[in-house]
Amino acid sequence: MRPTPAWLLDRRELGLRSLVDADLTRPIRWVHVSELADPAPFLSGGEFLLTVGLAGDWTAYARRLAAHGLAGLGFGVGFGHDEVPRELLDAARERGLPVLEVPRTTPFIAISEAVAAAISGAHERADAIDAQRGLIAAALDGPRAVLDGLARALGCWCLILDERGAARHSSPAGARKHAERLAHDLARLGSPVRAASLDLGADQVALLPIAPDGGFLAAGRATPLGAADHAVLTSAAGLLSLDLAAQREVAGARRNARRAVLRLATGEHTELTRAVADTLEVPLPAAPVRVAVLGTDADSADVLRAVEEHQALSQVNALVVRHEQHTVVVVLPVAEGDLQALEEVLHRVPGSRGVVTEGVGFGELPDALRRARSVFFGTPKGERLIPAKDVATAGLLAQLDTPGALGWADALLEPLERHATRSKLDLVSTLRVFLGHNGHIDASAAALGIHRHTLRYRLGRIVELLGSDLDDPTARAELWLALRLREADR
Repeated sequence: MRPTPAWLLDRRELGLRSLVDADLTRPIRWVHVSELADPAPFLSGGEFLLTVGLAGDWTAYARRLAAHGLAGLGFGVGFGHDEVPRELLDAARERGLPVLEVPRTTPFIAISEAVAAAISGAHERADAIDAQRGLIAAALDGPRAVLDGLARALGCWCLILDERGAARHSSPAGARKHAERLAHDLARLGSPVRAASLDLGADQVALLPIAPDGGFLAAGRATPLGAADHAVLTSAAGLLSLDLAAQREVAGARRNARRAVLRLATGEHTELTRAVADTLEVPLPAAPVRVAVLGTDADSADVLRAVEEHQALSQVNALVVRHEQHTVVVVLPVAEGDLQALEEVLHRVPGSRGVVTEGVGFGELPDALRRARSVFFGTPKGERLIPAKDVATAGLLAQLDTPGALGWADALLEPLERHATRSKLDLVSTLRVFLGHNGHIDASAAALGIHRHTLRYRLGRIVELLGSDLDDPTARAELWLALRLREADR
């Protein structure tokens, strides 16, 4: 908004007084000082003219100024006139020309500077409005276009960062080099991060959040951003927030559609699955397919995002579904590099791991998913991605891998260990071979290289020491588990 005579009157530091209350809302295009009797040939209209009253012939003077469309007249008193001439006031009032009295204590330059600063600010605001309009148009083409438009409007580099500080989009491309430093600063600022100003080497960086949990918008340049620049930056952040909200809504709908398709596929409804997938526009991977269960001990949101953003998995129409709080199910076609793609996803998410099946047909998806989940939840933390066929690494022993279970195993076998300190007989090995051969005397004796009568003697000693009945299936199962737990712990 341009300054006006009313705006000048509101500047109390200038000490102006209105003597002719004509239209005080006329915009002032510029300030001009003249003592000519007819300054009109040197004016173009819209000026605020300053004079100390050397012209004379006030009626003609006021008529010429009003006819030329001036915004107003500022009359300086205390020089040639102690007060504004009555003839000038009457003529100005008759022609609707605003007249302000300028006290001797107010230099004309102060009025000129105030108007110049206001006009400059108005130009900046106008430029900001134009830039904001450009950003709104660019928003139709997505966040990259908004970022490019912002960088041009502010003459700066720009970054869109995710909530951890990783660069999603940049303008120009070389701006990505600043992401690592900004990520460090974000970690230092803690959470939640609101608007912030940072020093990044020779650049001043303004940082704004993009909606809740939507990441950040960063803009940097050698000179600090002004008020109008910040208005443009805030508009860009708002547009990106709206775009993010729309993306999340669309992504949510797509996720729900994929979840529905997976439920049908794992419910042995192969034909219905294809029909529903076609209706919901969910592309299905080509068979044979692998079923992968990926997850962490925490929430699986990071894993889900990493899978959805993996370009290779997207290109092969991998079916990606958040199955439970801690896991994500991925159904992907068997192809070159398929396991590498899963490894890359897990590498992006600290603490994540996964299980993947061999290739199966769509009709085998229910069994493949059950097998993958069983191995995932039954496998202790270790390798990042393991094949589901390695079921031996999972199962009951993995579930019993606790200090309490190991203590129970040691206590159960302790009598045999104590006997070994007083005898050369290794009754623990004898028991291990006997149980490993399902209690067959001849096969066990042959494996130990002893006579079956000698084996019977040793088994008798084991029964005495442990107080267990080796003919009891429960006792034999407990002893076998105790032996396996001790072996796994060593």
